[in-house]
Parts: sequence; structure tokens; C-alpha cells
Amino acid sequence: MATTTIKWHYARTDLAEQVLDRFDIGATTALTLFAPRRMGKTEFLLEDLLPMAAEQQDYLTVYVNFWDRMADPVDSMILGLQKASRQFRFTTKAKQVLSRLRGGGIDTPVGGLRLELAEADRRQKLEAVQEMFDALMNDGRRVLLALDEVQHLATNSAFEPLVFALRGMIDTNRQQVRVIYTGSSRSGLQKLFKRRNAPLFSSAQQIELPEFGRGYLEHMATAFNMATGRTLDINACQAAFKMIKKVPFDYRQVLDQLILGGGTDIRAATSAYIQENSQDETYSDTWTEMKPVDQAVVRWVLSRNPQGIYSQDARAFIAERLGLDKINIHPIQNAVNRLMRNTVIAPVGQGRYEVEDPYFADWVTRTLPNQSR
Repeated sequence: MATTTIKWHYARTDLAEQVLDRFDIGATTALTLFAPRRMGKTEFLLEDLLPMAAEQQDYLTVYVNFWDRMADPVDSMILGLQKASRQFRFTTKAKQVLSRLRGGGIDTPVGGLRLELAEADRRQKLEAVQEMFDALMNDGRRVLLALDEVQHLATNSAFEPLVFALRGMIDTNRQQVRVIYTGSSRSGLQKLFKRRNAPLFSSAQQIELPEFGRGYLEHMATAFNMATGRTLDINACQAAFKMIKKVPFDYRQVLDQLILGGGTDIRAATSAYIQENSQDETYSDTWTEMKPVDQAVVRWVLSRNPQGIYSQDARAFIAERLGLDKINIHPIQNAVNRLMRNTVIAPVGQGRYEVEDPYFADWVTRTLPNQSR
């Protein structure tokens, strides 16, 4: 008896087509895709965008996740190129390049050879990246380079040589290379955007990963029914999805609990999941460790007042929270910089900011509604 495969993945076909269309018409050669963690960025790249690019438009696709090897993202780059090498159409020149690499002391993964990352120093590994990228170019096809969690490159000055190298490789081959950068931290991306000595993203247009709507919930309810024979109420699904801030990863965890535990009360299952995974203690520690002015800035951000953080209204609000008659811009700037450095808030334009973690924002609003600090 044939077994039916249950498709849990909800394809973002329209978004993938939109991205590729923008590349095809020459509107841009680089895009930056932002979404908070666990919203499905990586799944979109690996399940939707890259397969569509390879299968329908004959791109040679490269996926690099800089969180794979956080201590040294050059290793992440090499591993990404390793996987991409399986798509190479080897030319004589490409084979010569790979032969030189092996002879130079680094066994590349291309062609199934062993890669000794730990034994190579950083200079050797950067040279290997350049040589492997050159081999990629020698294939002749257009290349779609997906750099996931790229804001990690801004966390350590030791990563700057890789940023420089990437900028050079991409700029030199911009007629052949298309790039999509993704990040889960607005402040981290902004830091990388504005870095003067290596402005990797200076020409990248920014897009955001849209939130899932009813179509996603109906798809997941169908998959759940196929897996269990049980039927979920779609309105209850919408309420549950809202309870977990529309985070697909968490929603799938709730469904998994229902599959194992039985029943169809998805709202009760969601409440239990939130309680089991509560970060209240961590959030309380984070709040307590903040300076009072930092807390006041977070409060202003959460008030969703359209005025900027340095406006007269904002300064009056912050001063009142601190028990002062007035406050200058300088201490507010210091607070904003600290909060951005700690990825608590991120800029969204014209002096306005948002709290990066929606669960932390909810904790502040829910737990400290009437406290002055």
C-alpha cells in the first residue's frame, strides 16, 4: 500500500518569483531579506527560492549560513561552496584551479576531496574561498549567492577580511552574480550596512519576509488532518497563531504537541506551550540589568508614538520616567546605542525604533504596565 507523503512546508512561491523577477529585469543585483528568528527565512531560501532558481532559470545556487561556524565564518563560506560544487560543470580551467588548491595545502571539498579546515590558517582559507569562487565563475552560469544570518559578520572585527573579500568577489562579478542577504537582527544588519571601511550592502535593496496568513493556517490544518485524522477549527488556529506572535516555528511545535497528545483544542495547547517555554525569568533579568534611561527608551518605543526618539515629546516622556524636569539628547543617544548594541531595539526609520524580540516586548507591556521604571 502506497504511503502518502504529508507536505508540511508551505511554499512562498509568489515571493520567490518576485525576487527572481527583480533580478531578471535588472532592477537590482542584490537584495536584503529581513525577518526575526524562526519566521522561516532559511526554509524560504532552501525550499523555495534556491530550487526555483536552479530548476526554472538554471542558476548555480550557493547557500551559506554564517551561524554554521560562528567562531570563523570563513569556514561557513567554504562549506557553502563545498555543497555548491556538486552543481559545477567542470571546465579545464576549473579543474586546474582545484588542483592548485589541493597542492597548496588545503584539501578542498570539491569533487569529493577531504577538507581540513582546522589545520589551515585564516589567510589560507580566504585564499581557498577566492579560488573556489573563481571556479564557480568558470562554470559560466549565473550564480545566486544566498548569505544567511549575514549580520554575524558585524559582531567581530576579526571577520572584516572576509567582508572585504566578499565585497571584492561580488563587485568584480556583478554581471554574473546575484546576491540575497538575510538577517534576523535589524540592528546587526544596520551595523553592517553602515560600516564605512567595508560597506558590503551599499547597493542592496531591502525587502521583508511577509507574515503568514490564513492560507498558511489552512495548509497546516490540512497536513494535521492527514497526519491524525482530526480536524482543527480554522478560527481557533488563527487565535492560536496570534497568541504565539505569528511565529511559524512555534506554531509547528504546538501542532507537534497536539499530534502526540491528542485532541484538537489548539488554543489550550498553545497556552501550555507558551507556559512551558516561558522566558519570563530571562526577560526579568534583562530588564533589571538595564539602566533606568534604557528602560525609559524601551517604554517610549513600545508606546508606538509616531514621534521620533529625540523629539520633544519623547524627551518629556523619558524625563518624566526618570523623575527629571528635562533631559538632553546625549544620554538618550547613549541609551539607544547600548540597546542597539545588545540587539534590544533596532531602527525602522526617521528616529523610530522597534523592540527586536516580540516576546520581550509583550513581557514588558504585560508585566510592567504601571511601573515608572
